[in-house]
Amino acid sequence: MRWKRFGVPAVTGVVVFGAVTAFAATFTVSSKTVVAGNATVSACNATAAVTYNTLYSATLPGYTVTTTPITTAASCNGMAYKVTLMGATNNSLGEKTGTLDSSGASSPDFTTSVVSVALVSGVAVTITG
Repeated sequence: MRWKRFGVPAVTGVVVFGAVTAFAATFTVSSKTVVAGNATVSACNATAAVTYNTLYSATLPGYTVTTTPITTAASCNGMAYKVTLMGATNNSLGEKTGTLDSSGASSPDFTTSVVSVALVSGVAVTITG
């Protein structure tokens, strides 16, 4: 009786774990594919810089974010980017996406988003490709 109570669930767990592991072992991973697994991928650059420019708005009143220039290596040209203006609790105040130019740079325009500089605590950039 004791074997049925503890042995059956243990054997079932080993069989299920073995099957899941076998499936996971068949995945392949590359720099342009997202699946379960791991692999070393090369980056177009070790770092990327993003800042933001401001302009005074009489209607706010206060300073707003206008553009967020991104600079990185020319080898990143043609890759997609996402820039997110972050608030104090890491909430998104605004987000822009696009493609890096031939020099590996871009300057997303947040003018129409009317994001107050007083609310911005950080800027995040993600480059994929």
